[in-house]
Amino acid sequence: MKNDKNSNYYKQEMNLNMYMDTIHDQDNTELILNREKTRYTEGASKIIEKVQMEFLEKRRAEEIDLALANRDKERFMKLTSENWKDAL
Repeated sequence: MKNDKNSNYYKQEMNLNMYMDTIHDQDNTELILNREKTRYTEGASKIIEKVQMEFLEKRRAEEIDLALANRDKERFMKLTSENWKDAL
């Protein structure tokens, strides 16, 4: 007698379906990498923007330190201005 209400039965069926999908579906990695633009969810986009901004700010701090060490006033002024992203 088969118990259709057994939760493990559905879990196994779901895992089997996912496995079969991965075997039969084409690999879309190349397609995704070759796209000019990729759409992300709103949450993913915010995380990406945050990480990019943190990277730029870290790079800016390193460049400011380097400009101070080299006594490069022009570079320092560019990095501390409102348009500091253009200087990087």
